[in-house]
Formats: sequence, C-alpha cells, structure tokens
Amino acid sequence: MNARNQRPPLFICLIIALLLTGCAGQKSLVVLLPENGKSSGEVTVVNSSGSQILNQPWQAVEISGGDAKPSAPVTMDEAAVQSVFAEVLTAMPAPPVHYTLYFKQNTVELTPESEHLLPEILKAFNKRYPAQLSVIGHTDTMGTDGYNYRLGLQRAETVTNMFRSLGAAPATIETSSHGKTDLLLQTGDQVPEQCNRRVEVTIR
Repeated sequence: MNARNQRPPLFICLIIALLLTGCAGQKSLVVLLPENGKSSGEVTVVNSSGSQILNQPWQAVEISGGDAKPSAPVTMDEAAVQSVFAEVLTAMPAPPVHYTLYFKQNTVELTPESEHLLPEILKAFNKRYPAQLSVIGHTDTMGTDGYNYRLGLQRAETVTNMFRSLGAAPATIETSSHGKTDLLLQTGDQVPEQCNRRVEVTIR
C-alpha cells in the first residue's frame, strides 16, 4: 500500500494508517485529516490492484490483505477518527499556526489591535514548546529598497524581542526581512498602505 500526496508542501502527518488484525487478515485504514479545518490537498492511495483518491477532510479508504483494490472512499465522523486514532493523534505535533502583526507607518510600533494578539500568540507558542519560530518583516512601498529592507528587519527583530520578553524560548528562530518586495496588497511605488506594514509569524 502506498499513499501519495499530490501537494508536496503538506505535512505527511495529515495521513495516518492503522493496522487492524483479525480473522479477516490484516487491513490498513488511511484517513485524510483537515488542515486548519479546511481541505488538506489530495492523496492517492495505491496498491497492486488499484488506487483511490482522497481529497476531502475525514475521507478514508480501507486496504484489505491480499490483492483487493482499495475500498471506495467514505467520510468518517470526526469523533470516530479521534477514537480510533487517539494514541496516534496525541503523539502528533500541533500543526503550524500563522499570525500577522501590523505596524504604524514608518515605525517599529505595533498597532493596538496587533498588540492585543500577543497573548494569543504566546499561548500558541507554549502549546508547541520547544517551538520553531519564523518572523518575517515587511513594509509598504514608501522609501527606498534599502531603507525598507532595514525597516522590515527591525520590525521582525522587535517582534522577536517582544516574545522573548514574554518568556518565549524557541528552539530555533528565523528572523528575516522582505522589505517592500512581497506586498500583501499590491500598490504602486511610494504608496502608504497599512496592510503591507506587517510582520508574519509562523510557529511550528
């Protein structure tokens, strides 16, 4: 039996298999879990007799011993999956989470709304301890490329230092800047735009 993921960046842990033994012989059950509550791509389950495609959250196929083709996909109840795979799911790492923090124009000062997100982010961080932290700084298109690269890096470092001051001790930290090269909202040059003055935080 082989499960092929059709979207490489997805985490392999979204596919879980269980060996069931009994008088009918060995069986494998493959379930496609959602990612952040949404569809998590497409997986093809293959054996020597055929294949089936899973492309919806909680879809499952069963592979019996011998030369039987994988069963037609069925959608399992979430509670049933949690029950059958309780031990496996408990051992799985929490999925990555992503946050966006916004800044006041031409500063390294967070907006009040973004400041209020810090406790929530810290909670997510502690849930994944020891976590890997990625912090990427961005700017709007006001100013030169060099200025905005430095400003984006200063914003990323400011957020990283905030987390440290709150007690976060990540296993690894990646701090970088995209300056004004990766706009969230496309604008012309020298345009002030709140959506682009941001830091993107990923916790794994």
